Amino acid sequence: MRIRVDELPESGKTLVWSWDERQLARFQPEQDPVHIGLNRPIEVDLEVHREADHVRVAGSIRVAARLVCDRCLEDYPWELDQPFETVLLPGSGQPAEDERELSDSELDYEFFDGEVIDLEQLVAEEILLALPLQSLCSDECRGLCPGCGANRNRQACRCAAAAGAEAFQNLAIIRKQLPEK
Repeated sequence: MRIRVDELPESGKTLVWSWDERQLARFQPEQDPVHIGLNRPIEVDLEVHREADHVRVAGSIRVAARLVCDRCLEDYPWELDQPFETVLLPGSGQPAEDERELSDSELDYEFFDGEVIDLEQLVAEEILLALPLQSLCSDECRGLCPGCGANRNRQACRCAAAAGAEAFQNLAIIRKQLPEK
């Protein structure tokens, strides 16, 4: 959804829409290993206000999705109910020729080029940035056995016990070769 800044009324504009998986997928890189399966459409509520030389976007995003656990590869539910607020300044956001370090408050701004703001891109960024860095079904997830591939959350496997026994047998051999004190 794109809006023209010069067409924003003084009182602001309220926007409400929803997305399905296909619409969200437009913003994910093709090589992105994170698949977001939606349990229901993403709900977006925004208030857009023009204030002097900038535009303020505030609202909330609600997502009920399924992610894949990085350890056991099982789907698990993930929810996001996140309010957000962004200030958009005119300009490209590209650094000027004289580079300088930005203050913390300057990092809160985003930029738009021209007279049109792409709100869908802003919402997609908020969703993608909210995804967990390590996708885990639970902190206690034991993952897959590297030997046989069994899901160790569901069943025990003998691979770890057998591999551990062999490792200690080798240590026993080395211990016998050491001079006694």
